[in-house]
Amino acid sequence: MPAPTEASQKVPAAASGTALEPVASRDLSPVYWLGERDSTVYLYREYVRAEDQGDPVTTSIKHMLEQPPEDPDFFNVWSPASRIGTSISADNVITVDLSADAFARRLDAGLAQRAIQQLVFTATSAAANAGLLGGSSAQVVLLVDGHADYEAFGHVPLDGAMSRDATFCAPIWVLDPGQDRVAADNAVRIHGYAAKFPAGTRWEVQRTGSESDTVVASGAVETGEADLGANEFEISLALPRGSYRLAVWGTPSTGTERLAEDTKDFTVSGD
Repeated sequence: MPAPTEASQKVPAAASGTALEPVASRDLSPVYWLGERDSTVYLYREYVRAEDQGDPVTTSIKHMLEQPPEDPDFFNVWSPASRIGTSISADNVITVDLSADAFARRLDAGLAQRAIQQLVFTATSAAANAGLLGGSSAQVVLLVDGHADYEAFGHVPLDGAMSRDATFCAPIWVLDPGQDRVAADNAVRIHGYAAKFPAGTRWEVQRTGSESDTVVASGAVETGEADLGANEFEISLALPRGSYRLAVWGTPSTGTERLAEDTKDFTVSGD
């Protein structure tokens, strides 16, 4: 884990909380990754096209263990597992049984905690996205080679059911557009979550791929409008054909730092 800095101390609590995601896409699989911002590491989610493993939880976990994130700002610390087993009980306890080779990397305590939460968020998100859970919460029991009480990455004891920990969620989190996504028409939907920053949250869209990048739209992020959640935002834009980069960041009470900035590159293919 990187050492804390003055910038990281200005970042408010996570925006997205621990609530399970609604059913969003049966064609795409939710996977959580790690991303470094402001000298700490947060959890971020992508919806990806993952190879079907027969059940949605195993599909998302196997992709998380073996594949790189789509967004180059994210990273992964897991290793492929030679065996993955999953099951879900009637009371929303997801049991994941991994072979020990998944824990091959040497991590410090901070990254180890985040890696375990990455798996917890991925498993619960996959089950929720597939409509397999009967309530509003879920827990994960992680076994290693069929046994409990393993010390994951040499730091995290796996001695019971684990829940999502919101302290590891990103304070700003762009869901749409996804990294390198293509909008088929000129209407672009920007959607995500943002915590409450001292001087608010800003966004901008730059046109890229030319000799000089140009900001074509910008503004303040307003959360909780209409039927959105308290930390949720949505922005609609009309953009001509081209390549773009979206940036969303929090502003401190003093200074010009871009706190917890999340960026996404996307393309508009319409006329």
